[in-house]
Amino acid sequence: MPQYLQVAVPRRLYRVFTYATPPGMPTGWAPGMRVRVPFGRGTLTGFIVAVTSEPETGGKTTRIREVLARLEDTPSMSPDLLALTEWVAEHYLAPFGQCLRLAFPGSSERVRSTAHAKRTAAPSTIAAVPVPDQPTWTVPRATRNELPAPLRKRVLDAVARHAYERILLPAASDARLDLYHDAIQAALDQGRTALVLVPETGRVDALHAFWATCWGTRCQMYHAGLSPADRRQAWTRIQAGDATVVTGTRSALFAPLADVGLIIVDQEDHPAYKAETVPRYDTRVVAAERARRAGAVLALASAHPSLETVYATGADIGALGLVAPQTDAPTPTPTVKVADLREAPFGDILSVPLSNAIAARLADRRTVLLFLNRKGYASVLVCRDCGLAVTCPACAIGWTFHKREGLLRCGSCGHTGQAPERCPACAGTRLAPSGSGTEALEETVQARFPSARVARLEQRRTGGDEANAAILARWQAKALDILIGTQLVVTRTPRPVASLVGLVYPDAALHLPDFQSSERAYHTLRDVMALADPTVPDAEIVLQTYVPQHHVIRALAERTPSIFYEHELAARQALGYPPFGRLIGLRVSGTKDALVDAAATRWASQVRAASGTSASKIDVLGPIPATPARVRGRFRRQLMVKGPDAVALRHAVRATLADLEQTSRAGGLRYDIDVDPQSLM
Repeated sequence: MPQYLQVAVPRRLYRVFTYATPPGMPTGWAPGMRVRVPFGRGTLTGFIVAVTSEPETGGKTTRIREVLARLEDTPSMSPDLLALTEWVAEHYLAPFGQCLRLAFPGSSERVRSTAHAKRTAAPSTIAAVPVPDQPTWTVPRATRNELPAPLRKRVLDAVARHAYERILLPAASDARLDLYHDAIQAALDQGRTALVLVPETGRVDALHAFWATCWGTRCQMYHAGLSPADRRQAWTRIQAGDATVVTGTRSALFAPLADVGLIIVDQEDHPAYKAETVPRYDTRVVAAERARRAGAVLALASAHPSLETVYATGADIGALGLVAPQTDAPTPTPTVKVADLREAPFGDILSVPLSNAIAARLADRRTVLLFLNRKGYASVLVCRDCGLAVTCPACAIGWTFHKREGLLRCGSCGHTGQAPERCPACAGTRLAPSGSGTEALEETVQARFPSARVARLEQRRTGGDEANAAILARWQAKALDILIGTQLVVTRTPRPVASLVGLVYPDAALHLPDFQSSERAYHTLRDVMALADPTVPDAEIVLQTYVPQHHVIRALAERTPSIFYEHELAARQALGYPPFGRLIGLRVSGTKDALVDAAATRWASQVRAASGTSASKIDVLGPIPATPARVRGRFRRQLMVKGPDAVALRHAVRATLADLEQTSRAGGLRYDIDVDPQSLM
């Protein structure tokens, strides 16, 4: 009797396909196996997700094609990972086939001919991935700021009980490391495994090397930065049970670890934990689901945790301050001074308090770090004759002006062009920079402090990463007095600590049209403030602002996190934003503006019609032009589906998916769904 297979293929399709098992092929078909199947005029590799004795065709009479080849005799994906990826597909309204690729180290495949598909390659020999000799990011053992004993006990007791529990660890990284070690050891002692997730590959290498000194070859790193061969080797070691402590970035969440007892999400507030491509999953949410299914402990750690994690874990907001030192010697805390820019001449990039602080540090031969999260010389060139800005022809947004190179560069698509001498709109000659960036700050600093040794750290600069690495090396060698940088200063290693940290214009991040703008600004500024050297007795932070009364500025200036969390949670609750309400972002893009607008309007109508039967309140906002409205030559419209019930929101959007599969084939339109979006821009 023939069997029928439900197969998910790696395409943007919200359904699975039925295939028959051909006569003569071995029996023993099982979910999780990879198969080669005909698809259209070519072939694809898909995953079996179900085996049935009858074809599932929805009552329709249709020709059922046969599987071309079975690529393995045993499933390459375990039942628990298969179920987890199915949950991801349901929760994030993502194509099942694309979710399955998360749990397999293969790359996306091109459609190949049927004849080529029947040829199979011999399996390669798998070797252990070597442990790196030296990490690029040092991991100090905690000598102070230990986590409170009750919190340590709660984590270790939960690991011992084999019970799912979600625990927040609100402390600096050096205070968390010892607990990480003890919790991992506790899981291993019970014959279970541990998974440690970090947001950046540089920290993966360092932590993996550190764990390897404790547990040797039982450790394995796993992230997208590995070569395809190394990634496959790592995956095979983990699946075979040779590696029981896995450290990696977001993708390691789907590593084939068996009997997971502990999942650690380090720096859980980091935006890298939300995937930007399909499937757009949130690592913290999926980690919670995997831990729940496995009866594992989920530890969410951050010195300044995200609002959603604080709410979800029921954390005491008043206890989210800095962990008190556990040593007899007092640890100096850098002072914070607010410079009110309303009292300074308009347009001055450096206030008097910050200028004076810089001069005092230079006189004492101390270092200064100036943070400004704007690249280039100016955000845009503006014509003073007609008032229009010079924009990118592909994206229709203002080009960043780089004065030293005489270039304009688009922050969305990366396109560059020469700065014009005349306005492209009116041919006027009075083009002026608007919105000072790091290059303008560097120019001002060099003019005001001509004897200072100044350097600028910035992405997409001449010389690229090598130039930035050379600057950091000079900083460590004390060959620089003043370092100017964007957000890169908190992501590169070694960390450029300084006796004075100046936050030149933090207000820019507070005024973005996004419900999370204040939270993102808070996290970034906390990270930058941490670069004030605590070993220097008179270390100082100067914060320039036009809005000293803003709750983010007050929380930072007073070093009282509860000011931020209480105000922000109250504002979110009043407006129905997460964590009190749920959102689904919808976006349509295409090369013809009229088609995109019509498709977005039609999609909004469909969602409204589907939500009419819901008992829960659902708002469909839009469509409106996205920000920016055009990227890489494609026009964009966005919608927002908002309401208190996440299940009802997903149900309303899911009702439109079948129609999307048909309409997306015409007009070159693309439809994107983002459940729990981290940004409205």
